[in-house]
Amino acid sequence: MSSNSLITSEFTGLPIKGIAYTNISLDTPILKYQPLNNAQSETIAPLALDSTSKPTTILWIDDGNFVILYENKPYFDLIDAKDLSKPAQHINLVTSSNPASCACADFDESSNTLYVLDTTNRLYTYSFDAFADNKLGEVSNYVITDLTESVSKVTVYKKSNQSPKLLIMSNSLYEFDLTSKTVERSLNLFVDKVNCFELLKSEDSLLLSSFNDRFINMVNLESFKVTSIFVLNSPVKKFHIGKFKKKVFLAAIDQDGFVELFKNPLAQQNDPSTSNAKKRRKGNQVKSIQHSSILKLYTDTSFTITSKIDDITFDFDNLVIAYLQGESYFILDKFNWYTNSLDLPEIKIPRRKSSVEHLSLRSQDRSSLRNYSETSEDIFIRSGDNFIELDPVYDENEAEKEGEEEEEEVGDDFSTLVSRLDKTAKEFSNKAYDNSNRNASSGKKFKFQVGTLTTNLSQALRNNDSGMFDSLISVTQDEKVVKATISQLEQHSVLKILDKLSELVFKNKFANTNEAVEFGLGNSIIGLTTWIRYVLVYHGTYLVGAAGGSGELRRRLGLLGMSMSKRADNMDKLLALKGQLAMVTDKAAAIREIETVNNEDIEIDEDDVEYIEEEESLEELSEIEEDESMNDDNEVINHDSEEASETDEDSDADMQL
Repeated sequence: MSSNSLITSEFTGLPIKGIAYTNISLDTPILKYQPLNNAQSETIAPLALDSTSKPTTILWIDDGNFVILYENKPYFDLIDAKDLSKPAQHINLVTSSNPASCACADFDESSNTLYVLDTTNRLYTYSFDAFADNKLGEVSNYVITDLTESVSKVTVYKKSNQSPKLLIMSNSLYEFDLTSKTVERSLNLFVDKVNCFELLKSEDSLLLSSFNDRFINMVNLESFKVTSIFVLNSPVKKFHIGKFKKKVFLAAIDQDGFVELFKNPLAQQNDPSTSNAKKRRKGNQVKSIQHSSILKLYTDTSFTITSKIDDITFDFDNLVIAYLQGESYFILDKFNWYTNSLDLPEIKIPRRKSSVEHLSLRSQDRSSLRNYSETSEDIFIRSGDNFIELDPVYDENEAEKEGEEEEEEVGDDFSTLVSRLDKTAKEFSNKAYDNSNRNASSGKKFKFQVGTLTTNLSQALRNNDSGMFDSLISVTQDEKVVKATISQLEQHSVLKILDKLSELVFKNKFANTNEAVEFGLGNSIIGLTTWIRYVLVYHGTYLVGAAGGSGELRRRLGLLGMSMSKRADNMDKLLALKGQLAMVTDKAAAIREIETVNNEDIEIDEDDVEYIEEEESLEELSEIEEDESMNDDNEVINHDSEEASETDEDSDADMQL
């Protein structure tokens, strides 16, 4: 289908009760069932399939059971939608010298018979009993020798007063009589194999399309000829036809993820647009029909960016469209084709946001968390009648009020779960009060609730709520909170949290963060490695004990190890790139610093500067300095001689007297 990780999906019959689908997670096919009944609040854990088993077909037998076929596998599984822990029944095909795998299947509700064709054109018939231990029992198997090409689709066609027919589809269409076991008629249709079909029993018509083909052919099963061709803008992925109060409507998903709509497709094939004379001249020419309108899904309210639609079905007068949210669950929307006009060339539908209010999923636990909004630091519970606050939030202003505590009641109070939770809350209150007094000088307050975080985390794991789990991991910014949360986590949730952390590591969920610049893991404060480390530290004993079982631990830790090893393979290159970038950054900073210094206007006193031009100037300067020093010495000598002569004259005068 349109999504990158989605392999195949199929709704139940009317009334719609759920959708079964398979997608890729950590290179492993995962089978999931999403019920659409809000009254069902239980969790259906997904089933991890063999990594070599790629599902090709999901076929609903009734509201609670479906068959899943695999590519290049000589077996198929019967799955109970209420319990995906393991297949309800595993059926192997007949082993022969020619290796065979399941090609296609169809279920006949009137006779409760399942028909399966393998790649060697061997037809298997199984009877279905919903109350038996082995619900599918093999009735017969034989090879259809008249077929010369591999088969892609098959369906049962019954008409009154006639033996049942099997319509076998490949590049051509074959009519196979189940009584005489012979091919009665054939019709060449496509270059490639058929990928989708729908049988209109009341109209004796069959609609079918092919891979890499944008045409849907309508074949009349009485004349065994093509009567109409519906033309799409791009190759057909999937289509459905709906009926409601004598109106017929055809909707098809194309390769671009748009739904192309055809109103009254059956009326147009019988509408005579030309005269009888022209019809005789044209012979058997088939009329092509263009779509009436295109339905597009947009991710924004301004209707500029389109999003792909993954699956469609009809719910009486509504066209149900489905698209994956976060590669983990479907979001459904409805378009009333019976009342809305299809005259517009384009019908725009805004994509719904991922909110609990917009979903009808079993992953939502109605008894506790109903709606939550996420911020950068905390998660605030808006409503939840049965949600028990284990750990109240404390700050500095309320710290003094918590000094006075009521006396604990002893006796029958401890016999109830509520009293035990109250006791846990009081013990944690004392710790929170001490922490608030210790951090009063630094202005910090107790922000996160460890018990509440553990409760929300356990609930997210129990309900397989990937959105809530990602939120809790991303907003937790304190390693002490992580340590306390993991220490209080129940043991049955350990393997589940390892799976979720493995998916986050594999998908690089928090890549645009500070720590992810170096390692590609975690948020701005702590990393996913911190969560994984404390899971192994606090629950290592349980993991070691579980290792001696069915190998489930090895498989899950193997996925985690594979993801971590893929990250570690690029560590040398990342460190080398980090060093190169650091050198470039330092060089750029040095250049900017030099340019800043050169551009500054610094005032310099010219008297403190000596200008030296050449070596001759230095010699002249030295001669001038020597002359000045000699002159200074001569002046000193002359001055001394003058003083000496004056002294002699004074002494002569004294002698004369």
